[in-house]
Amino acid sequence: MTLNRPPSIRIVTDSAARLSPKWAGEHDVIVLPQHVMLNGREYREDLDLSEAELAQQAVRSKKPFTVRAPSVEDFTRVYGALADKRVEVISIHVSSALSETVQNALKAREAYLGRCKIHIVDSRSMALGLNELVQAAVELAKRGETGESIVKHLRGLMQHIYGIFISDDMDYLEHSKRLRPAQAILGAMLGIIPCLSMEEGDLVAVEKVRTAERAIEKVTEFVTEFDDQAQLAVLQLSPQPNDRTHALIEALQACFTRMKEIPVKSCGATVGRIIGPNGIGVMVYEGRI
Repeated sequence: MTLNRPPSIRIVTDSAARLSPKWAGEHDVIVLPQHVMLNGREYREDLDLSEAELAQQAVRSKKPFTVRAPSVEDFTRVYGALADKRVEVISIHVSSALSETVQNALKAREAYLGRCKIHIVDSRSMALGLNELVQAAVELAKRGETGESIVKHLRGLMQHIYGIFISDDMDYLEHSKRLRPAQAILGAMLGIIPCLSMEEGDLVAVEKVRTAERAIEKVTEFVTEFDDQAQLAVLQLSPQPNDRTHALIEALQACFTRMKEIPVKSCGATVGRIIGPNGIGVMVYEGRI
C-alpha cells in the first residue's frame, strides 16, 4: 500500500486506542501495549491477551484486574529508534486522568530534547475517542500538515468527544476508586447501578439508578442530545454482544433511525478496569477535520 503521508512525521499511541493491528501497520502507527495484571500474571494487551480472553478471564477472576502503563523504558526505546530516523513524532495517548501513560512519555522525551521533536498529546479520552484522534492525526499528516498544526487540530477535536457508562460491578468501581467502600457495599445491597460520565478525561459517577432498564434509559437520553450525524459506538469489555448490549442497541436505534447497525467494540483494559466485565457504555464523536 502506497501512502501519501510525508515520512517526516510518525504517530505513536497506546493500546487504549483500540486500533486494529492491520490498520496500524498500514499507516505506520506505533502502538505501545498497556500491561494487564490478572490472576497473578502480567500480560501485554492485545499481544499476550486478546479482547475476548481478557473478558473471559475477568468474568472468572475473583478480584478486579489492574492495568500498568507502558514504562518510561518502553517509550525511550520507541523514541530512540525514531530519533535515529530523524523524524518528527506525535505521541497521542489515553487520558492522563486514567493512566500514567502520558507522564511516562513526557519523562522519556527528556532524553531526546534537541535531538528529536516529540509532541506528547494527552487525549483526555480513551477507546473510541482516542481511536478517532489517532486516525485524524494520520489523515492530517498525509495532507502535509506540520506537527504543530496537527496537535492544534487534535486539541480542537477533543472538545467533541463524549462518553457515558453504566456498571453494577461494585468491586471494580471500588477498586478503581470511583466509589468509596461504603458506597460499593450499599450499592451491592440495594442493586444500584452507577452512571459514569466522561468529565475532563476521567470517568466520574454522576448518577445512580435502581434498574437495568432505567440505566439504559439514562444512556439513551444522553445520546439523544447529539446530532444524528455523530459517530457512536457501544463499548464493553467483551467484543461480543450480550442481552444488555442488545437492549441498549435497540433503544439507541429507536432514536437514531438512520443507523441500521450500531458497532459494538471492546472498551479495552484501561476502561474495563473501571467498569468491569458487566459494564457497558456509549461514546460519541462529533469531530470533523
